[in-house]
Amino acid sequence: MKKEVITVFTAKKARKLLKEGFTIVDIKPDKTDFEGKRTLFLFKYEDGIMESLSTKEN
Repeated sequence: MKKEVITVFTAKKARKLLKEGFTIVDIKPDKTDFEGKRTLFLFKYEDGIMESLSTKEN
């Protein structure tokens, strides 16, 4: 089974991926956050996205 989307839990990482040209598919509220403050960012699974997420930012 091939993954279609990657879920990103922080705005900082989502912003980094967007700047690198990756495609965002959807933005959803985090249903486990009862205060309603957190957001989930869903990105299209593309070549290089996992490598970009695994690199540490300075």
